[in-house]
Amino acid sequence: MSNPKVAAIARFGRFSASSLGSSAVDLGAFSLLCAVLRPRLPETVAIVAATILARVLSSLCNYLMNYFLVFHSHTAHGRSAGLYTVVTVLKTLASALLVAALVTMLPVGTPELAAKIPVDVALFFLNYLAQKAFVY
Repeated sequence: MSNPKVAAIARFGRFSASSLGSSAVDLGAFSLLCAVLRPRLPETVAIVAATILARVLSSLCNYLMNYFLVFHSHTAHGRSAGLYTVVTVLKTLASALLVAALVTMLPVGTPELAAKIPVDVALFFLNYLAQKAFVY
């Protein structure tokens, strides 16, 4: 019989690797899409489109990696994909709102990353718990 603590640590390690891999997909797809779209569209439109398309692609990759490799889920894809989408949208909104609120409390001129990094690190752990409990 395997040790539950070791299994939990291994699962969290796989979740972390899945997140890093998805971030690489997001950044790579964004760069590629910007290169393809910039000559064809106004710059702002190209950046927004590249951001959205890259995030959709990286989220799909992340969902599939988490489903099969992290949580070894047997939940119906319709249910888990829907819940994954809800958790992802809520996490994104929470990040935006918490970073915006925190920036107003920091000294003027403090880079936004000083707020975004701790917020997103905290949300990373909450995201893991939410996916483990509700999605898969």
